Amino acid sequence: MKSVNKKILMIAVIAAAVILTAIGFFTLPDTLVMQIKLSGESGTTMPKALGLAVPFAITAILSFMYYKSSNIKHLVGSLIGILIYILIFIFNM
Repeated sequence: MKSVNKKILMIAVIAAAVILTAIGFFTLPDTLVMQIKLSGESGTTMPKALGLAVPFAITAILSFMYYKSSNIKHLVGSLIGILIYILIFIFNM
């Protein structure tokens, strides 16, 4: 893939993470449920800032690593970071 296309893809994925972080900061509760037990109860919880920072860091770091190395595994990992955001919204809405 061309360097320009990889740069655009990296910026788009990181921009999506920034937008999801901003939406989550304003709409989600102060304590986020990160896991749900088999019984349906909330399992692991985190403060909102940390709970939104973890998937952002995963997405941003792996997107940058994809841009530098062209390893498709890094791109898949950064998209998993976006999936983590989606799960956070599902668990907490």
